[in-house]
Amino acid sequence: MTIMKGKPMATKNIPKKWNDLGLFLRPIRTKGNYNQAIAILDNLIGRTDLTKDQKDFAESLSALVEVYEEEHEQIKWNNNPIKILRFLLESNNMSGSDLGRLLGSRSLGSLLLTEKRNLSKKHIKILSKHFSVNPGLFL
Repeated sequence: MTIMKGKPMATKNIPKKWNDLGLFLRPIRTKGNYNQAIAILDNLIGRTDLTKDQKDFAESLSALVEVYEEEHEQIKWNNNPIKILRFLLESNNMSGSDLGRLLGSRSLGSLLLTEKRNLSKKHIKILSKHFSVNPGLFL
């Protein structure tokens, strides 16, 4: 994404027409461009006063950000299902007790998180459905 030779585009001055907006859409290749794109999206997402072209721009920029993140910002899990589970719990504001209740036994959450007990196939099925993730994450 080209942002005026290193200068971030002021979000209050975002053009209203696609012909003017499209000039800013280019592949994101650097962390700096990525941070600028995120800043622009943060200011666009949720606004109710955007034109159709500005909404299309935000959607297109989001797709470019997603491509960059897939290539550069991957989270390294080290194939540890409990680390993944902790991340999902934290992301969803859930505690060990919440996990236990979800799986049918309040104390089970603590046992799993302290790795005193392993995830069963039944647990994995419940967790993957609850968090809308691939069950393979927990294997």
